[in-house]
Amino acid sequence: MSITKIELNSYSKLLDFFKFNGQIINELKESNCKKFKVTGNWNLKIWYTMTLWENENDIDTFYRNGKHLDAMKQSKKFSSKIQSKRKNEVELISWKEGKKLFENNEPN
Repeated sequence: MSITKIELNSYSKLLDFFKFNGQIINELKESNCKKFKVTGNWNLKIWYTMTLWENENDIDTFYRNGKHLDAMKQSKKFSSKIQSKRKNEVELISWKEGKKLFENNEPN
């Protein structure tokens, strides 16, 4: 399982983010991804994506190709704070549990 946290630089980048994220979601639907979900914080500046994969090869292939690769190359245009975590799971975890994975990386 992979979970990514993206913090947008400003609200003016929200439309660019939605455009790329929509393309990535369409690509996810056609990939070997078993399940995925997306959520945003109440302020719409922080977004999370969670994906479940059969194996590491499938996730690495997806990350290094297509729209996801394009998005990674252009991500600095809309975010300077992107973090990803991987965790061995057989099902997607709750958002509460997933968001806790990033708490230790943030200053108190």
